[in-house]
Amino acid sequence: MKSKTEYTTLLKSIRRFFILPKDDWRQALRIRRFFMAAAAYTICTSLAYVSYLAGFMEWEAIVGFLIIVPIINISLYIFFRSGLNLKMADPSLTAIQMSAAILLVMYGMYFAKESRGVLLLIYIIILLFGIFRLTTRSFLYISVFSLLTYGGDIVLLHLWRPQGINFHIEYLQWIVLALVLVVFSTIGGYISSLRQNLSISKSEQAKYIETIHEMAIRDELTGIYNRRHVMELLEYEKNRSSRGGGIFCVAMLDIDHFKNVNDKYGHLAGDAVLRAVAAMIDKSLRQTEICGRYGGEEFLIVLTQTDIKGAVICSERIRTGIENAKFPDIDPDFKLTVSIGLSEYRMREDVEKIISRADEALYRAKKRGRNRVDYEVASSVSETN
Repeated sequence: MKSKTEYTTLLKSIRRFFILPKDDWRQALRIRRFFMAAAAYTICTSLAYVSYLAGFMEWEAIVGFLIIVPIINISLYIFFRSGLNLKMADPSLTAIQMSAAILLVMYGMYFAKESRGVLLLIYIIILLFGIFRLTTRSFLYISVFSLLTYGGDIVLLHLWRPQGINFHIEYLQWIVLALVLVVFSTIGGYISSLRQNLSISKSEQAKYIETIHEMAIRDELTGIYNRRHVMELLEYEKNRSSRGGGIFCVAMLDIDHFKNVNDKYGHLAGDAVLRAVAAMIDKSLRQTEICGRYGGEEFLIVLTQTDIKGAVICSERIRTGIENAKFPDIDPDFKLTVSIGLSEYRMREDVEKIISRADEALYRAKKRGRNRVDYEVASSVSETN
């Protein structure tokens, strides 16, 4: 006897079951395609029944269809829904589904009397199913398999039901089918390759667009955001804080005596210093915080969800980290300092005003000796070093 808990677990599992998976859109797409194939099976079974009513199909074919078709489709659905198809080279199981359909056609054509020539068209319908998935080689394999099944039908008819069958017509139909399948395989493989190349081109195009986008928003020298993009992000943060009543701070960072670095060690050394400072700033920030090169040796930092006290702590961490950094490639004794000005967002304040107050604080830090953090709180000026 199963316990109540086991029954409850079973009921929950049943409720959570969906015909199409909700967490894998690719698998859901494969199952949708499978349902399209299942619908084709249903249509073919109906046509077989109509052929039986018209006297062109024997009853054994209908009985076989009614047994074999559900077995094929239920088995394939279980295979898809259990995820076993993902272990296959082609998770769509295109060749397997086509081969199963071809075997079913072989069975039906054995009982088709003189209507076999018409039913040969079903082979083309089956090959259409693989036109977007199979290569030319795969198409040829399927074509050979189709010819073997039809040839098997002819052999079986020779052995068991030779009465009333014109085998010359059967041989001719086999030859014509072979020619049609070869041509169809070539064209189908070409279409499939075009689709694959188009898919690759779209993927490459997406990569190029992403690369161009990154180039458009990144500073070429330092790799961090450029001025235009950091200003856009600052405007976004300002609007978000205005709607939700949040807080954030802006830091303007300037490298002290940067001109002396260029004059004494050269512009390549100056570029190396800019890259190093950008990397140290970026490393000191949280993922939600923003840093960009504002211009020259100035950097703009947006400290999200941070009040002025938290901004001072973060700025001091950046300042001391840069002060203690070593640059052996430039000069073992080379030291670098920065000055930082802070401003805290005030409700409905323009972005330009926020930056202006941070810039004024940066100017005071420079004026008071550099290598320090300066900020403004409630109209009073404070500084740390």
